[in-house]
Amino acid sequence: MHFAVGEIVVDVIVDDDDFELPLSQFLPGSRLSLLEQHRNLLEPDFVDLDNNIVKFAIQTFVVRVNGRTILIDTCIGEQKDRPEIPVWHQRKETGFLERLAKIGVDARNVDVVFCTHLHVDHVGWNTRQANGRWEPTFPNARYLIGRSELDSWTEQRNAGTAPTPHASALQDSVLPIVDAGLADLVENGQELGSGLSLINLPGHTPGQMGLRVDYPNGRALFCADVLHSPVQILDPSISTISCAEPTVANATRRAVLEEASETNRLVVPAHFRGPRCTYVRYTSKQFEPVMTGGIRRASS
Repeated sequence: MHFAVGEIVVDVIVDDDDFELPLSQFLPGSRLSLLEQHRNLLEPDFVDLDNNIVKFAIQTFVVRVNGRTILIDTCIGEQKDRPEIPVWHQRKETGFLERLAKIGVDARNVDVVFCTHLHVDHVGWNTRQANGRWEPTFPNARYLIGRSELDSWTEQRNAGTAPTPHASALQDSVLPIVDAGLADLVENGQELGSGLSLINLPGHTPGQMGLRVDYPNGRALFCADVLHSPVQILDPSISTISCAEPTVANATRRAVLEEASETNRLVVPAHFRGPRCTYVRYTSKQFEPVMTGGIRRASS
């Protein structure tokens, strides 16, 4: 998958394209009657209504602009202990780095890795095992991590309240980056270059952030886990069971959808399958996704 927004070119590198969860459990409050009305939109990429399944991709967005290469999130990784999630436990030979190489990205030439938040499925390829230790996969990159996000997870780990998979990810995929001196702690509004800025998107985690793209000829928002599924565009009041602050997440999601529908901003969630990104329109009744359907240029 490949698309452009204004000055940037984006490639999508998939680490897992068919991760499934029980729909009614992961998205509690989902209304089957509403989803049935939009079955043609949602199936087969996003849900299997007959079997109560919601489907996700775990993927990295490779942003290239002005000679720089920026990775947004680094997925699951390999050789990581994740017994709580068997399909991600001790993965090997996934071909992730090879897929990066096929689009001309060498791990040594990545300039920036932006971690939207520190959940286990967003930081895994930050590190890889070498010489019996976890070393940065992208040794010449600066890893951007929200200051409040890192503080929150550090506090949870110290208090013993961090869910085990995320605590493990902190240990093997985040702290080695900090210890190597490659982490830059970032805050709302920080600019990554002309037309590129970081924005707070709290709720899913307290310190979640996104990348906002603003050019005269194109606008987009890499919105991380503000949205997991188009189900949440149809009904923004639905948060996932993994959202730390559902009420805050709902407010953030509605604000993102309102702004996107008003400004024709392309929305790029972390886990959408199929076209991977969407525009949003508001009818008299509700928000609706307008899928891009593949390669196209997002413009104003």
